[in-house]
Amino acid sequence: MAAAAVRLSLLFWIILSLLGPTAAAPPILPSIALVRRAKFIINNATGTPEVFSPDSQQIIPQGTATDAGGTGFNAAALIWLAFCFVVGTPLALAGIRGWRFTTGAGIGLSAAVCSWAAFINSASNVSIPDAVLSAIVIAFFFLGFVLGLFEIGRIAGMATLGVTGGLAFGIRIMIVKEGLLISGLAAFPADWVLTAFLGMLGGLLIVSEATRRAGILFGSASDGTFLVFLGVDLIINRQAGMSRGLRFLFDRNASHVRDIIIAGYKPPLSTQILLAVSLALTPALAYAQHRIFKHPFSRKPRPTSDIGPLDSDVENETCESRFSL
Repeated sequence: MAAAAVRLSLLFWIILSLLGPTAAAPPILPSIALVRRAKFIINNATGTPEVFSPDSQQIIPQGTATDAGGTGFNAAALIWLAFCFVVGTPLALAGIRGWRFTTGAGIGLSAAVCSWAAFINSASNVSIPDAVLSAIVIAFFFLGFVLGLFEIGRIAGMATLGVTGGLAFGIRIMIVKEGLLISGLAAFPADWVLTAFLGMLGGLLIVSEATRRAGILFGSASDGTFLVFLGVDLIINRQAGMSRGLRFLFDRNASHVRDIIIAGYKPPLSTQILLAVSLALTPALAYAQHRIFKHPFSRKPRPTSDIGPLDSDVENETCESRFSL
């Protein structure tokens, strides 16, 4: 109990120290203009598409929707390029042995995705600078990652790893085709129903002890291959490939309709090939990790038993793999 209290206290002060400078330095945040998410209609009667509010019948001002992706290889793009390889490579190759890194990445990635989606869907027509939004999203990832490094975040880290792994797999299926897997503005919710269903399946794998190892293997490989191949695609296609697909799937901001929805999404052939390869590699790498790293995911030492050691190493390994996750 004393050790747990010390860990909780340490976690509290670490998070407080990370949040403190952000709260004390407000020159950037007040300049970010956020608006409530609004409905929109597209009117093409004049031959030039215009976006209107169905309530006020007024034109909705439109802005660019780079959504922190940057342009070419500028600062924001390089941030994401480095992030994809630094976080994705360990998960893809050895997530089952990552232990605290893996649980930290699970919470961090879920925090990053949620914060990014929230910001891009509530930005006004005056877009948030890409470098600023990138820094904010990375900060959310870092806070979640720090939480996952501690015992208090272990269960949440495994659960979010499963959910993000399922979502990462589903998202790639959705953006492999022009205009998404199920095309059309009216059919857009169906794409998210299928994506959410795969995310839920990934999370359910973590719930049962019988499938938990499989869930961690799949979640690690799926998140890892998603990030690594996103990085490769950024090098090859810049912001016109997977980056564009992600924005097309996530961004339904009324201020970004002209840039996102009207301009559409047409993935290059190289992007489609990379997506297909990454999907095929996900189960392959998950199985490879299972074969190479046979030890349990948890590295916590088991308490000393009062009845002495088990009779055989095989029995010991079986018991450990069953209960130490």
